[in-house]
Amino acid sequence: MNTNEPAAEHYSINGFKYFSELAKEYFPDLANASSASKKMRKRIKANTTLNEQLTAAYYTSQTTDVSPEMQLIIYRHWGPPHIDLPTSV
Repeated sequence: MNTNEPAAEHYSINGFKYFSELAKEYFPDLANASSASKKMRKRIKANTTLNEQLTAAYYTSQTTDVSPEMQLIIYRHWGPPHIDLPTSV
């Protein structure tokens, strides 16, 4: 069994990440990566400031690899993503 927890205060951005992977971290309750990606793109598009900043960092609606710069922009707007932590080892 896993539990959803916000990422640690000292969340580390370490290289490029697949858009779908990042989307699942922000929307872990959705059924799959495709649903999470659609929701994330919709939320990005709806937030004018976020969308403009990401576009300046070369984000498009077709972006599949999210650069560290893009991740930082998203982090600044939405805070840290959620991560799944095992409740037992």
